[in-house]
Amino acid sequence: MRYLFLIILIALSLGTLFFYVKPRYDATRETREQIAAYSENLDTVEKLRTSREELITRYNAISKSNLDSLKALLPDSVDNIRLIIQIDSLAARNGLSTVRNVEYQVDQDASSSSAVQSREASSKPYSEFVISFQTTGQYKNFLSFISDLEENLRLVDVTRIEFRPMREATALTGNMVYTVTIKTYWLRQ
Repeated sequence: MRYLFLIILIALSLGTLFFYVKPRYDATRETREQIAAYSENLDTVEKLRTSREELITRYNAISKSNLDSLKALLPDSVDNIRLIIQIDSLAARNGLSTVRNVEYQVDQDASSSSAVQSREASSKPYSEFVISFQTTGQYKNFLSFISDLEENLRLVDVTRIEFRPMREATALTGNMVYTVTIKTYWLRQ
C-alpha cells in the first residue's frame, strides 16, 4: 500500500507537471519573447525618433534661399504654367519669338503599356513632365536660349531639337523655326 501511495503521488506530480506547470511555463516563455520583441521595437522607435529630430534640425538649418533653390531645382508639383512662362521669358530675353504650339505630357513612364515599366515608374520618388514647343529666331539667339535653359535652376533634359528654315520670303533674314522637346522632373507627394 505504501508503494501504491508513492506511485499515485508520483503520477499526480507528473500530471501536475504536464498539465499545469508546463503550459504555464510555455505561456511565460512566450510572454518573455513578446516582451523582448516589444522592447526591441521600442529601441527602434527611439532610434527613429532621434534620427527624425536630427533631420528636422538639419532641415531647419538650411537657409530660405537654399530651400527656394532646391524647390526650383526639383519642385513638388508639375507647375506647368510657371515652367512655360519661364521658358517664354528665356526665349524673349534671347531674341526669340514667343513660344507657341505647346504640348505636354505628365509622367511618360507611368502611362506606358508595360506593367513592369509602370511598376518601376510608380516606385520612383519623382515623376517626369515632357513638354514640347516651337519658337523662331536666328541660330545664334537659339544657342544662347539653350545655354540659358541649361543654366536654369530647374532640372531640364533637352531630349529633342528640330529646326527648319522659315518660308522663302523670310529665309533671307536667317530665321529658323525650332521645335524643342524637354523633360523635367517633380517630386511626388
